[in-house]
Amino acid sequence: MKSNSKKLVLAWIVAIAMIVAAVFIGLRKGGETPAPPKPQDMGLDMSLSTDQFQTYILDNAGELTARQKESICLYNANWSVRYDSVIIVEVGKNVGPFDDRAYELSYQFDLKQSDGVLVIDVAAKDAYLATGEDYPMTSGQVTSYLDNSLYSYVQNGKAGDGILNLFADLNTYYVDNYGLGYLDNSRGLNSEGGMAALVVGIVLLLLVVVLILSAIDSARHSAYRTRYYGVVGAPVFRPILFWHGPSYGWYRRRWRRPPPPPPRPPRPPQPPRSGGGFGGFSGFSGPRSGGSRGGGGFSGGGFSRGGGGFSGGSRGGGGFSRGGGGFSGGSRGGGGFGRR
Repeated sequence: MKSNSKKLVLAWIVAIAMIVAAVFIGLRKGGETPAPPKPQDMGLDMSLSTDQFQTYILDNAGELTARQKESICLYNANWSVRYDSVIIVEVGKNVGPFDDRAYELSYQFDLKQSDGVLVIDVAAKDAYLATGEDYPMTSGQVTSYLDNSLYSYVQNGKAGDGILNLFADLNTYYVDNYGLGYLDNSRGLNSEGGMAALVVGIVLLLLVVVLILSAIDSARHSAYRTRYYGVVGAPVFRPILFWHGPSYGWYRRRWRRPPPPPPRPPRPPQPPRSGGGFGGFSGFSGPRSGGSRGGGGFSGGGFSRGGGGFSGGSRGGGGFSRGGGGFSGGSRGGGGFGRR
């Protein structure tokens, strides 16, 4: 009986020890931080220059290696070209309130609404990612990425690896949701179908412009001919399209001498005049009376010459403008993955 009790107690002890060991091993594994993906494995363009993005990294705690800084710059260089978006990175100690520090950096770097600021406090083992209003993630998504991609690295004192792991996951999100951004648009133009459509569009546009200018030249030439035909020393007609000038057939076909007027028909013979009176007038008879002379009024007509003038129009035009806003009060302008 006692032997069975000892065996039972021993079995419980072994079971408890196995549970404790399993929990310990699980905690150890849960705290491990695997090496982050390499930038070349994330489909980044390794040939882009990263010089201008070196200033976007503030390592006040001395936590980042030169290779890690170069990788962070390479992500920003690719995101700037693809999506017109960058993330400023600061690693420090006792940085103070995260939101205040993020605002200061956004103002310092004149960030856009599509940019972000990542602040890591290695002393507090905490991190914060502030984003502009046009950043392509909600605040809930940003928090989720920080928890899953960065938190364990910061807790284990590996801020540099954590940043690269976070940037690799963000890059995957960008590509999955936006492809290659502006690079996709440029490649569409370089495709065979895109180039053909572009050429056809340019040809049609040129044809419309030529037709409009030709119509304007025709109207100007008609007014010129009406005003200066037969005038000695008249100014030379200057068309908009050079092939409408006086040395070309277009002009000569329109500058024709008008036909001579038709000959006047012979005057018909006049019938003999009849009647008497002074000056050939008829219908006057009877003696003059000694009374008063009655009189009538004169009515007459004249020539009225009508005239016209020329009125010139004005040509209006339009242009392209780019609008934008700043990040939290910044002035660099832009919006949601808009080209820089």
